Amino acid sequence: MPEGDRGEPMGVTLKEIAERAGVTASIASRVLNNRPDVRVADETRARIVAAAQELGYRPDPYAQVLQSGKSSTIILVAPHSYYLMNARRIARVQQALHATGQPVLTADLTSFGEAPETVDFLLFTRPTAVVWLSPDWDDHDFGEACAELHDRDTYVLAVDYQRALAPEVPCDAVTVDRAHGCQVAVSHLVDCVGDKVALIGGQSGGRYEGYRRALAEHGIEREIVGWLSGEEPPHEAHQVARKLLREHPEIRGIFCHSDLNAIGVVSAVRESGRRIPEDVAIVGFDNEPWTEFHDPPLTTIAHPLDQLCALSMSVLRSRLDGNTDPWCRIVLHPSLVVRASTVRAG
Repeated sequence: MPEGDRGEPMGVTLKEIAERAGVTASIASRVLNNRPDVRVADETRARIVAAAQELGYRPDPYAQVLQSGKSSTIILVAPHSYYLMNARRIARVQQALHATGQPVLTADLTSFGEAPETVDFLLFTRPTAVVWLSPDWDDHDFGEACAELHDRDTYVLAVDYQRALAPEVPCDAVTVDRAHGCQVAVSHLVDCVGDKVALIGGQSGGRYEGYRRALAEHGIEREIVGWLSGEEPPHEAHQVARKLLREHPEIRGIFCHSDLNAIGVVSAVRESGRRIPEDVAIVGFDNEPWTEFHDPPLTTIAHPLDQLCALSMSVLRSRLDGNTDPWCRIVLHPSLVVRASTVRAG
């Protein structure tokens, strides 16, 4: 198809886009082709992208790769969408990425094999950036992947990483302090029901660390833990809760790894003849939309998803505009949402 300036279809020129956006053609070209040497305000970038979209501009990815050795594509590496919270995170981050005006490709991490195969795929597509949502690799593998991508001039942003990243890992990270959230949840349970509080969950993501912190904070030495493998929530949580309640009839409060796991725990508590919250208080994690309407409404820890996306996109735009500051580590704290599963009516 005949073209005017590089990348736009016939009939749409960079000059036209620039005139509509109120900028020079050079600035419009650099923004639309994701040049690292351009620094523009977010509002200016948004005007340029909006003008291009209104005029039907479509960049030519092949021309970009031939000229620079890289495409302007951003790859979102996503976790398995089986879990509702994962699906919400993926959709929200996708929406935020598309607002940048860059082409976005979403890759489901479960479709790859080991770490080397994943990195090979990412390098083969020659993206300008990789946004890695909720990486669940161990720290060594993820650090190695970031180093290899960085060596090939590919920027990496870790969004919602569940552990603390070493400062030397070559990527930016916006994380949620799950251990803090779990500590708040367990402290709330202790305040409500006393020292017979159990954890039903896994050791990943800071849950167990937060549980232990809260017990220590209140001078409680005895732990009551039911471990989950994470394969079949809420079914596995239901079975683990039944066993734990039989072995520890003194339990008065249960902190659940997630809201989905809480569904199974609630069922097990009721099967045992106990009332919620009169006999056993329950707290979940994630603040899924349905938790407000659950019976009883579920006390939970709210994942700061909107703030996570806003800060992540701010960091990404800054790097795409050429920011070379040291790697950043932004940590967000989730908050407690108190509902009837821990508070008696009246």
